Amino acid sequence: MKHLFKYQLKQGVGAPPSPVVKAGDMVKRGQVIAEADLTKLCVPLHASVNGVVKEVTETHIIVEQSDDNKDFVKIDQSGSIADVVRNAGLIGLGGAGFPAYVKLKTQLKPGGFLIVNAAECEPVLEHNMDQIVNETEKMIGGLRLAMESTGADHGIIGIKLKHKEEIKLIIKYLKDNKITDIRVLPLRNIYPVGEERALIRDTINVLLPPGALPSEANSVVFNVETLCAIYDAVNEGKPLIDKHLTVAGRLNDLPEHTVKTLTVPIGYAIDDIVADFGGLKLPIGEIVLGGPYTGKRAVEGAAVEKTTGGILVTQEFKPVKGKLGLIQCACGASKTRMEEVAASMSAEVVGHQICKNAHEANGNYKCENPGHCPGQAEKVLELRKLGAEEVLISHCTDCSNTVMGSAPKLKMEVHHMTDHVLETMGMPVIREFDETQL
Repeated sequence: MKHLFKYQLKQGVGAPPSPVVKAGDMVKRGQVIAEADLTKLCVPLHASVNGVVKEVTETHIIVEQSDDNKDFVKIDQSGSIADVVRNAGLIGLGGAGFPAYVKLKTQLKPGGFLIVNAAECEPVLEHNMDQIVNETEKMIGGLRLAMESTGADHGIIGIKLKHKEEIKLIIKYLKDNKITDIRVLPLRNIYPVGEERALIRDTINVLLPPGALPSEANSVVFNVETLCAIYDAVNEGKPLIDKHLTVAGRLNDLPEHTVKTLTVPIGYAIDDIVADFGGLKLPIGEIVLGGPYTGKRAVEGAAVEKTTGGILVTQEFKPVKGKLGLIQCACGASKTRMEEVAASMSAEVVGHQICKNAHEANGNYKCENPGHCPGQAEKVLELRKLGAEEVLISHCTDCSNTVMGSAPKLKMEVHHMTDHVLETMGMPVIREFDETQL
């Protein structure tokens, strides 16, 4: 069976690249199929397989795979580290997909920090931990390159305290290789400890205002997978053509409550990954692309993108019994995503509130102090006045705890946006504060 690979032109922050292939062209794995506009915030796009171009549109390119050869066309490795990384088409692989070359061009002041997001912040996801264990040298090597490019004097690897074995492994690697300018800093087992500003706050004790860049704290932040890809680009000449991710949930060939980490070529169809795991174990609720908090629902024809971190197949949604109110949190799902899930719960939505810690910045909501909640009683009461009998939230660990301090007293049942994912995995749902559950 010949697989079709679909490459979205816009993946992450910035302008989309422009196609340089047409239907009928033969392409090789690693070949540029869409060029970057060097006058804009933009990176190129590469074919992840050998094959023939079947379709080129304003939004995507489709390639039919011809073979499974893993060799690739190498990128231009001349120029600065930032130049090579741009040639590789590399964007941040753990969040919104900000072009990595821009961060690498940052010139920090003396004493600056290169901070590694190794928190694997969202529950269920495990692919970053897998890379820490199996690609330790790449991660540290990528960190070294990023420190060299930005002029950072110190490297800090922020990782949740619960990942004890991974912490021991990194510390041993640093000790064995006599590395003294990089250290591990354990983080609390809460969400969203991996959010960029939360990570900076908890590692170097600087709380940036919403919308501020890490450079204002004399720091730059990269996640584990991005650092490994930087290493591959600079040392191997490899473009960003493969994606490491987590697969979990209701799949026939995946044991219940287990996860699988794997690497697939970018553009691989979600339906094909489902088929590789024996198909869906019906009935299901939805397929979440990403993590339980900030992931999106897979649509027909969806394929793996540069920022895809998880493929989570959930159980059916449980219908709500009464009228539902929504409280949106800057650290969680958008209003549109919450309404989507509410509709799947057969809910009548009677009101929408935004956490008072959320501030609009650059078109998005940012938390004033991620993971530290000022209380949600006011928002819960507003929804109660509007007739809400139940409430759906997408809050961080601490905010969820404060909702639980008021909603049950008003006899309002609380639901969390992550419930259907965590229940599928046999994990505790997010309600009362508990640092062991994440």
